[in-house]
Amino acid sequence: MNFATRSLLELQETTLLATRAFFGAFKKPRYVAQTITQMDAIGVGSLTIIILTGFFTGGVLTVQTFPTLKAYGAQSQTGYLVAVSLVRELGPVLCALMVTGRVGSAISAELGSM
Repeated sequence: MNFATRSLLELQETTLLATRAFFGAFKKPRYVAQTITQMDAIGVGSLTIIILTGFFTGGVLTVQTFPTLKAYGAQSQTGYLVAVSLVRELGPVLCALMVTGRVGSAISAELGSM
């Protein structure tokens, strides 16, 4: 290619880039596929660790509260007490901690590998 042809092609590419950049600045970006992929990785990917944490926390809570309730003759209420305390109090906190830890480390590793 001669100098004139290369210069015209370079001018064309630069003009196209500038035009796309100008009009692209006023458009809202749409990342639907990437958003769904990340939601799946964050939500469904964290489900296993959340279920395991809830299961073992419920077991420990049952073992700890049963003797106390037995002293008052209310051992039949152990399941209700554990369920209510996990759903209302411990569940959201443990879920947030597990998701934050897992997803935060995954995002850090992904950024570190770039």
